[in-house]
Amino acid sequence: METDLMNIIGSISTRDKMVRYLDGYAAERMEELDERKMKRPLTKSYLVEHACDSDKAKSIKDIMDSVSVPIEMIEEGLYRVRDHYDGEYFGFLETLSPRYFVIYTLYESQQSDRWIRNLILRCPELDHVWLSGLTFNVLWQRVVQLNNPNRYVKIMFQHDSIYQVDGETFESEEEETSTFPDESDIAEIIERRASKFSLVDRISIVKEKLSKLQELYSPLYAINQLRFPSPIGRGGHDFFDNGKVTNRSGNFRDHRSHIIYVQRIYDELMKVTESKAWYSIQKETVAIPGTFQRLVGAPLSIKFSDPLSQETLEYWLKSTFGRLRNRFRLWGNPIKLGPTKFHVYGIDRHLWQPIFMEITANHLIAIIPKGTCGNTVHRLVTNIQRYIDPAASVFVGDTKYEEMVEESSRGVKYERETSRTVQ
Repeated sequence: METDLMNIIGSISTRDKMVRYLDGYAAERMEELDERKMKRPLTKSYLVEHACDSDKAKSIKDIMDSVSVPIEMIEEGLYRVRDHYDGEYFGFLETLSPRYFVIYTLYESQQSDRWIRNLILRCPELDHVWLSGLTFNVLWQRVVQLNNPNRYVKIMFQHDSIYQVDGETFESEEEETSTFPDESDIAEIIERRASKFSLVDRISIVKEKLSKLQELYSPLYAINQLRFPSPIGRGGHDFFDNGKVTNRSGNFRDHRSHIIYVQRIYDELMKVTESKAWYSIQKETVAIPGTFQRLVGAPLSIKFSDPLSQETLEYWLKSTFGRLRNRFRLWGNPIKLGPTKFHVYGIDRHLWQPIFMEITANHLIAIIPKGTCGNTVHRLVTNIQRYIDPAASVFVGDTKYEEMVEESSRGVKYERETSRTVQ
């Protein structure tokens, strides 16, 4: 990062000064976008979840210290973050609630995406905020409600059947960039379903057509990026399925407002998920001496729209549970009970909590014991839509996943930031 920018970040002493600086930075980048001559990268923000509901939970400082990432407190809930390799400033870390924080950075996407991914892979306490295609479908409705129907919206769809391939080579764990690859002579020859494209049109047009298009072509359920138009100017805020948000507006306060809005919806969704999905044993005392126990909680059920082939199922399980680093961030030993039926007594590598699954050609059923992070559910749904089946139907117990998202978003209001800060 440039020396003058490093000095500016190092000199910021309050949250208000950070917001004012990033506000001016966003305005400059908007002018460059208009001229198509970008001199510096856009602001990227990364929503991160960590479980800290118990008294034994680590502080942000302890978590970062455990992976040798230096942070410096600016004021309560706001820190400067240094790169653990070269010691340069990576950006700012702001806590949004006891369970979520956001990292703002001015690095190029390729660098910042890799930095955040490696941070989370190295730290069991942390995980991305996972926005599945089903969640984006509900957030899209919020875009409709919040904006003039003549505003333009951008939606990106991405589905890649990486497990429907021949051979024994595991898929790459390098995550895709947020931009389209260049068409060149060395482009990969792909012989599997691979859909990645974007839709830009007026909100009124997309509102009328999207659900019909999804019924015709199932990869359109695999939304992995959604732009919230800025209500105070041109451009907007691009939310990705792994919690990354790119500011393509000329206003950082508005960018931050949208991050807080989506984070609050996601927090409500996590609470609903854990209240419904956690399994535990409850004791019930009856009138006669003695106690009875009952199991409470609801399984996560993901039904595939079309049965998986035996080869696809086995390759998916081998790729996931045959390596420590995998897209689903799970560990376990699949037990084969039939040609297309497996039981997995596994571990979620976020917090190292247990998860029990039955996986067949037709469905995945997961049991989430009490204490296992609800993020496990949303990571499963997001990655299954993106890599296995974009049109899979998802239930927690007898409640549709989309209904849970709708319920979680209903009471959350978008509040435009002016000078208010988050403590």
